[in-house]
Amino acid sequence: MTVIYTTPSEVPRKTSRTALLPLLIVLFLVSYAILAMLVLEQGRTIESQRGLLREMLKDSTQLAALKSKLANAEAKRSSQDKAPAAAEQNVPETGSPVVAPNRPEKEAKRPGKSSRSLKEIPEKPAADLEDVRRSTRVI
Repeated sequence: MTVIYTTPSEVPRKTSRTALLPLLIVLFLVSYAILAMLVLEQGRTIESQRGLLREMLKDSTQLAALKSKLANAEAKRSSQDKAPAAAEQNVPETGSPVVAPNRPEKEAKRPGKSSRSLKEIPEKPAADLEDVRRSTRVI
């Protein structure tokens, strides 16, 4: 008969919930502190973006005012250039100038708006319209 001796194993201790409670409280406090820092940082970021947007709006309004002043000056300059030429054409042989009718206010150029010029789009060449390398058969 053979006898095998083994060392007695230790009985595992049960970890109680009360032992983990201080660790959980510390973890929750740390997580809330991090969350509070995140909220404060986001508030600062939002305020700085709000300030930047206000500055951009001021710049935009200043630029629009400058463009409208330039457009008005350009319109006055072009009307002054056209006025002497038009006066010379409207003078009949009798010597008295003909007064041109005034335009209605609706057709007059608004002072706050700048005129937009339409860009001319070049036409496509005939070679681009028909590609001989492709076969366009419909089945």
